[in-house]
Amino acid sequence: MSTRSKWYRNVLAWFDNVSFETLLPLNPVYFFDDFTGKALDVTNSWGVRDTASATETILADGPSGSVELALTNANEVQVGGLDMADQRNFILNQDLQFEARLRFTTLPADVATAVIGLCGDYNAAIDTVAESVWFRWDGSGATTVESDDTTGGTEKSKVATGSTWLVNVWHIVRIDASVIADVKFYIDGSRVAASTTFDMSAVPALKLQPVARMDKAAAITNLGVMEVDYVKIWQNRS
Repeated sequence: MSTRSKWYRNVLAWFDNVSFETLLPLNPVYFFDDFTGKALDVTNSWGVRDTASATETILADGPSGSVELALTNANEVQVGGLDMADQRNFILNQDLQFEARLRFTTLPADVATAVIGLCGDYNAAIDTVAESVWFRWDGSGATTVESDDTTGGTEKSKVATGSTWLVNVWHIVRIDASVIADVKFYIDGSRVAASTTFDMSAVPALKLQPVARMDKAAAITNLGVMEVDYVKIWQNRS
């Protein structure tokens, strides 16, 4: 690890210039979960979305701590995910930033879907979540990004990033909403989908919550296991 610092929109932040992990941003509002406890904190931090046999579990003896979201081969609809139970404390136009480190130990297969990022209120049908800005995987390691501020005209769906992930390889993803008319996505420090403008400025004070989830339709071949090492969110105070 090689630690560096930078000023970003008048805020000092430290980062690892090898992995591009943000280590400490000096923003007024900062949320961080490294998933190092004995159990998932579903009292103070997280709500689980747990349909059928899908699971959300802190991994025992997981290096650096991680939470696993797993789908099984049961022939049933499943959702396994985390959000903040629709407690939406993070505001789009407050220089909002989201970062997470994750990998797939089983890639999404067939019609299994995975997302991680920020969203509005939960919906069991992933494509009817009204507000979202997130990374997405549909049935493979091919990574896309999406944004939707409910206005319809500026929605961007499944925009290709050119990044296809392999099993058991960690990546750091970041969403930069410091300019809400041009939200930016990064994978391992490199901007992706740069030729697309993700304009969410029609709803500037949009309230959001973090989300990581796996979904599948009823079929035994729809599989996927996501491990999340950490989630970090920071913004200015409203």
